[in-house]
Amino acid sequence: MAELPKCPHCRNTLTRKQAARVLASLSAGKAKNFSEAERALRRKRMEAINARRTAAVFDTGMRHRNLNHNRFTLSAIDDVIDRGQRESWAMMLSAVDASPEIRSRVLRVCKARVSDDFAQRYHFWNNYASRQATA
Repeated sequence: MAELPKCPHCRNTLTRKQAARVLASLSAGKAKNFSEAERALRRKRMEAINARRTAAVFDTGMRHRNLNHNRFTLSAIDDVIDRGQRESWAMMLSAVDASPEIRSRVLRVCKARVSDDFAQRYHFWNNYASRQATA
């Protein structure tokens, strides 16, 4: 049986788990020597993954809080305001412009959070929906 290495600091014998960690940390810093064919295969796989992610974001419409519909419910509006990306905000912007019902829902969601001075997203949507209601 091979002898386990010793700790460079205290000179005690390392356990198998500690030796495995040391080896893993040493090999983690090494550059990978992939062949050109393997690099092309990895590049192709990453392009396929990125294409699926892009399709999932843009084709399905609003996907927040595991909702599988495109209706702007109160919880969906809250999630779009709180965590939404640019595409979701653009969808909600056009919905607020088009529908007074969605505009009132946005105002209702924002009313609960406007008292917080640091909830800037809610302040923005509250102001936008208010101005659209008066316009």
